[in-house]
Amino acid sequence: MSTPAVAGPGSGGRVPGSDRIGSAALVHTAQAVAAEALRVPFQEARARVADDGRGGLAVEITAPLAVPVLGSHAVPDEPVTTSAHRARGTIAERLRTITGRQIERVTVTFSSSVVDTPRRVR
Repeated sequence: MSTPAVAGPGSGGRVPGSDRIGSAALVHTAQAVAAEALRVPFQEARARVADDGRGGLAVEITAPLAVPVLGSHAVPDEPVTTSAHRARGTIAERLRTITGRQIERVTVTFSSSVVDTPRRVR
């Protein structure tokens, strides 16, 4: 009689079962990714994540627009719409990489603005 082989860590085999990422984890992950992509504090970014029923995710981000300090002569290189478009792509790609799920849509809404003050390195 032979004993069935059990796939263990590092064996490269599949272990029966399933993996799921809970909705709270998806929301917090989307919030963290959005805050980083939009250069705003984590607490200022809000995220809603909805499953489209086919395994894809629709992500809605509400965050402030980071603007340079007035009088600093640091004019943004690109229009806000271009920045938002680039951030949506970054958010979708990072979430796809982290969660392994297809991101069908990312919507970004700027609700206010915050001053993007450069941080001092200590």
